[in-house]
Amino acid sequence: MDKQLREQIKHDKFVEEVTHTVDYLAHHQAQVKKYGGIVAALLVLGVGAYAFMNYQASKRQEDLRQASLVLDAFVGPQSPTGGQAFPTQAEKDAAALKAFSDVAARHNGSREGDLARYSASTILCDTGKVTECEAGLKQVAASSDKNIASLGKLSLATLYVAQKKVDQAEPLLRDLVANPTTVVSKEQAQISLAKAIYKTKRQEAEIILKSLQALDRPAVTRAAVSVLGEMMNQ
Repeated sequence: MDKQLREQIKHDKFVEEVTHTVDYLAHHQAQVKKYGGIVAALLVLGVGAYAFMNYQASKRQEDLRQASLVLDAFVGPQSPTGGQAFPTQAEKDAAALKAFSDVAARHNGSREGDLARYSASTILCDTGKVTECEAGLKQVAASSDKNIASLGKLSLATLYVAQKKVDQAEPLLRDLVANPTTVVSKEQAQISLAKAIYKTKRQEAEIILKSLQALDRPAVTRAAVSVLGEMMNQ
């Protein structure tokens, strides 16, 4: 896997933005579940099940948090802050991959498991293991959580575009345009779609971007102008 492809997958602006949103959503949904479960907890027969479910959810979240700590580890002989350290980036990547893969396997089918699988997949892409990365992202895209699934679809489409497989990226992006979520907005999907098809369907890409320029949303307008500018220079 060449350096340009690794960098595109790792640093794609929209993927980074929705990743941060997913982190926020994780905390927000935890609150929703907590208060939504109070009514059920009032039922005597449901108290035991409620407590067990909360324990399980907390354990999954803690396992995911512990795996995430590896990403912040220092690379070098010793961490200046006394935290976790790895002699090389390759060893750090291997440890992070194992940590997230373990969480994904241990909590398969859960929200935390799907998020762990997403993180493991991005590490696989970054380390050049494209086939394994694609397989992981496909699993994420099939998540029962529509927000996580949309993140997987956007990342998978980004991978396909980077590989010049627009025919595989386009259906995913059109699905996201038609079915936006909290973490992948319609506008994000439209801009990604325009970027993907501007060589094969230039007129449609221009129409999409110009329509977004007309919106009273500065961030969306700036992104649309930037992509349109890139198109005009090619």
